[in-house]
Amino acid sequence: MTSGPFLTRRRLLQGGLGLAVAGAAGTSLTACGSDSSATPAGWTEVTFSSVGDPTTQKMFKEMIAAAQKESLDEHKIKIVWKPAPGDDWASVMLQFASGTTADLQRIDDDRVYDLATNGKILQLDKMISDKSTGFDLSKYSPTFTTKVAVEGYQFSITPGMSANALYYNKKLFADAGLTAPTSWADAWSWDEFDAAVKKLTKKNGSRTDTYGLQYAVNTVQATAYGAGDTALNENQTECGYGKPETLEAIDKQISYIREGHAPTVDVEFLPLFNAGKLAMTWQAMDISPQISPDVDWDVMPWPKTPLFAMTKNYSRTWVIPKTAKDPQAAFLAMKALCGKAASEVMAKAQFAVPALTEVAESAAFTDHPRPKTANVWAETLGDVDGKPVDVPFPRGPIGTALADSFVEGTNANNLMSGKLATADFIKRGRAAVNAEIKKRNWNGSKGKELLEKGGALTDPDLKVTDK
Repeated sequence: MTSGPFLTRRRLLQGGLGLAVAGAAGTSLTACGSDSSATPAGWTEVTFSSVGDPTTQKMFKEMIAAAQKESLDEHKIKIVWKPAPGDDWASVMLQFASGTTADLQRIDDDRVYDLATNGKILQLDKMISDKSTGFDLSKYSPTFTTKVAVEGYQFSITPGMSANALYYNKKLFADAGLTAPTSWADAWSWDEFDAAVKKLTKKNGSRTDTYGLQYAVNTVQATAYGAGDTALNENQTECGYGKPETLEAIDKQISYIREGHAPTVDVEFLPLFNAGKLAMTWQAMDISPQISPDVDWDVMPWPKTPLFAMTKNYSRTWVIPKTAKDPQAAFLAMKALCGKAASEVMAKAQFAVPALTEVAESAAFTDHPRPKTANVWAETLGDVDGKPVDVPFPRGPIGTALADSFVEGTNANNLMSGKLATADFIKRGRAAVNAEIKKRNWNGSKGKELLEKGGALTDPDLKVTDK
């Protein structure tokens, strides 16, 4: 989603279900249709819905067909595709508020916490851990159960994640005599990356003809964690990002904008990259189809900043609403859509890195003209030297406050446009988060209290993440 010239993937509307109802709007996607074939007598019908452009909807239909053939026909469960009535998550939240969602619903991962604490979606720990019908979690990446967990409980499934990495122009690298790292284990040091950015930048007086780097503001999260910091202290009673190393690392990154090695955030990166005027750009997987066929590109890891090389991925997340007609059938449909056949469809479409490890490592994901180093995407779902590559960012109301203070709004925009000093950016962001913590009297136990208050926990003593 976009707001003005500044790119943001998070909610247009904040504050939970009520505001989402007020703002629900969008262009109907029903032109792509739904599954019109009748559900056979004696079978259980499970409706599945998501927002998405025609290409994404086609992929979902193919995933459904693959899941049906692999396992669901045997269980006499039929998934019926129902495209969402709008083109953004606000339209889906309207359905949650009115109780009209599908039995299985794709949703923005940033909204799972609100849906759980408001008692709108099912806790899934018991179903996931069931020995006969649940998941063999050893076959899935670690992030499968941790990325969108709500205070350690499972209210969603993440069959794949759109990995964020650096896309780079191979010709510009070759011209500069640079060889990109091909694994997160071999990520450049901060100093190596710094030298490369400056070498790749081409200036004509005060004008930059070719930029060495472009990045979004949420990379500061990866940079801070890579400096050994965290967003919150252990008990969630104080904002992190207070280490001197964090200030030094983020300021080094922002200096690329100040010094003309990177464009300000209001400059469109895609025309620059497609024109060969941008050497590296930090993007998610869905940008690949928009890159000009004339550009020879690949992907590489974000650098160590300076201790660890980390990123911030985007989850592809599904939930089972409490209004589902047959929750067990909806769960089996969900499981089938995370199976090998459906995951291979997702892999071939490069929609996300499949959480099912064997598919993420298979030709279905790796055998594409580009990128040659698809492992750079896949590795973001795991660990390197015992450290997760994907930032374990806090969720819930304080997670929202962190994003609002450090990634969106005036504070972040002023940093990325070169109008605000890094020290002031961190100071103002920390002050805003700490004010929210104080306002809510927040600590590490408050999240579970919200779940209990909302009637969300059907199995409060069961967490698959503890197994």
